[in-house]
Amino acid sequence: MTASISSNRIYFQGNPWPEGHKIKDFQWRLEIIDAEVWFHFHLVTDDYYAERDIEDDENLDYPSDWNAPIVWGNFHRCTISTTDWHEGGFKVCEIDEYSLDFLDELELSVDALPCDLNDHDAKAFQIYLLGHDTVVDHCIKFFRIERTDNFRIQWNGKIALTYVGDYEPSHQFNLEIASVKAPTLYFKSYT
Repeated sequence: MTASISSNRIYFQGNPWPEGHKIKDFQWRLEIIDAEVWFHFHLVTDDYYAERDIEDDENLDYPSDWNAPIVWGNFHRCTISTTDWHEGGFKVCEIDEYSLDFLDELELSVDALPCDLNDHDAKAFQIYLLGHDTVVDHCIKFFRIERTDNFRIQWNGKIALTYVGDYEPSHQFNLEIASVKAPTLYFKSYT
């Protein structure tokens, strides 16, 4: 994690914006699959350059696309989603275990390394960052906000720039969502 991380921002370690990027949209929903609770996240950032534009030095030879502001600017913003391009998501628990108390201080590991980075559809999440890249090795932690149905979420993971053929997940992201309402598990009774 970054030494001082602000809520509702995402940080891509070593990119041209060490101050991170504002999270514009975050959605959290629940799905029941074969008596198991699965979560879906959908996250969209503000434009990379929304808060601070960086004048790109055409004479500077950047070590990689990751370091070049003009490359980030070409792709505008980031989306990390379990639903935008495929049917992903991640298992949380059996349906009878699910409660807000169960979620409090729950830590989940999703698509842990080592894993096959070639099969995008087999991953819980897909990412559009500097193209359609690959995101894996997630650690997601939930912290209930006292006397509410809302949670603070800490989330970090690794990115491989597979859009340009780099299959090494050598880039990290981390974020914190300050407060979001947990999805409710509804049961329908039929008479």
